[in-house]
Amino acid sequence: MWEVVIFVTSFLTTITMKKIAWILVVVLAFLVGMIPISYLTDVKQGYLELKSPETLRNTFWQIGFVTHIAFGSVAITIGWLQFSHKLLTNFPKWHRLIGKIYVITGLLCSGAGIFIGFYAHGGPIAMAGFVCGGCVYFYTTLQGYVLIRAKNVVKHQAMMTYSYAACLGAVSLRILIPLSVLLPYEYTSVYNVVAWLSWLFNLGIAFWVNKKRDSPYKQGRTAAI
Repeated sequence: MWEVVIFVTSFLTTITMKKIAWILVVVLAFLVGMIPISYLTDVKQGYLELKSPETLRNTFWQIGFVTHIAFGSVAITIGWLQFSHKLLTNFPKWHRLIGKIYVITGLLCSGAGIFIGFYAHGGPIAMAGFVCGGCVYFYTTLQGYVLIRAKNVVKHQAMMTYSYAACLGAVSLRILIPLSVLLPYEYTSVYNVVAWLSWLFNLGIAFWVNKKRDSPYKQGRTAAI
């Protein structure tokens, strides 16, 4: 009897924690997704104050930055919807449409992110961190699309989990930067670590999720996009 009670309690706790985690992800995604609005009205706010006047006046950097934050905002805001089994099951056309929008915005965001990564504050270490993060985001998004075109749903699902994890690096970045102020280290040194940790930590979680996921598609179910 007690074994049953313990099992049920453990199961309900797991479900609750999963829901709380997803609610947190969605809320943070929306909050970070709204950030570009403030940047477009005041380009010298936040971490952009660290940019040199030459960088801020650089037309190519401006285009890359606006492209990165504008399309990234869309990708972050809609990406979580693709993990809804209800949407996939009941509204497959919407799943495919949102997926296409996510892929397009994700590729544009990551491509621009790779470019502006070369202008990152903090020197070569931070620069390499942001450029590598952008490359991972670009590759996983493109590969996820290629896999679903090949009707490989299982690998597509896993790859898009990595893609959205890389996309959410923007969320992790905005959580870690304020926290870094509390550390007794020079800001630039901490920023170099954050440039890598913001997306590597997310990929670690994505790896764990993919290992633990009990996918309904493991029996070879396929889908077309």
